[in-house]
Amino acid sequence: MGFFGDLKNKITGGAAKVTLQVSNARRGQGAPCTIQATASANGKVAAVYILVRGMESAEWKGDNNQQVRNSRTSFETRIQVAGPFDLVQGQTYTFQAQIELPANVGPTYRGQLINHLWEAQAGLDMPGNDPDSGWQAFQVD
Repeated sequence: MGFFGDLKNKITGGAAKVTLQVSNARRGQGAPCTIQATASANGKVAAVYILVRGMESAEWKGDNNQQVRNSRTSFETRIQVAGPFDLVQGQTYTFQAQIELPANVGPTYRGQLINHLWEAQAGLDMPGNDPDSGWQAFQVD
């Protein structure tokens, strides 16, 4: 790949396709997950990581029957799964990891006014825009 192809991958995160599979989790215990990265270009990876967040949101009718929404991040962490390696075009890499949540975090909850949802995203730490899996919802009991 030439200079412009390398530059495009740095800007778009197109050096690899990353997927994440997360099992349901229990607070205070580990939830196994699998990360798979298929390289579409050569590159240097500084780390493989998982971002985890809990998001609490509320929605209700306020004054004048106007819709009111608010949200906050209740928990977030970054888990390093693997260290540096060279990404080779056409190769597929698989990583096993555990997402461990503290016992005192809130579970997944879907109510009439309030929701508490959990998401995880796997990524490759590379120059430019990191290739990632996008946010994947998972259940926390």
